[in-house]
Amino acid sequence: MSAERIERIPSSTFPGISESVRVSAGDLLFVSGAVGFEDDGSVPGDFARAVELTLRELERALNDGGAEFADVVRISVYVTHLDDERLRVFREVRDRIMDLENPPASSLIGVQSLVKGATVEVDAIAALSMR
Repeated sequence: MSAERIERIPSSTFPGISESVRVSAGDLLFVSGAVGFEDDGSVPGDFARAVELTLRELERALNDGGAEFADVVRISVYVTHLDDERLRVFREVRDRIMDLENPPASSLIGVQSLVKGATVEVDAIAALSMR
C-alpha cells in the first residue's frame, strides 16, 4: 500500500484510533459481516476467542481481496452486551492483531444480537495498492 495515498487524522478524543482517513483515488475493498466461529460452527464460549476468530476471519477476507490490516481505512465493530469489560477485551485482542501504527477510522457499536448468536462482527473498508 502506498503510504502517500492514505492520510490518517488522529482522534483528539480516543487515543489509538484515527478520527478520519483520507484516501486518494484507487480501488477499495469492502468486507462485510466478518464473524468468527469455531471449526465446528459453534460460537466461541470466550469473548476474547470470539474477537480473535473474528479478526482472523477479517484478515482472511482482506487477504483474499489483495489487502492486509495496514490497508484498512475504516472498520465498524458490533458487540453484543457491550460493557467496559468487553470493550477492554476487544481492545486487548485487537491491539495484538491489528496494525496500530496506522489505525483506521473506527466505530464500536453495542447491539442486541448478531447472526447465529455471535458476540462480535466487523465490517471494513480497505484501500488497495495502485496497480
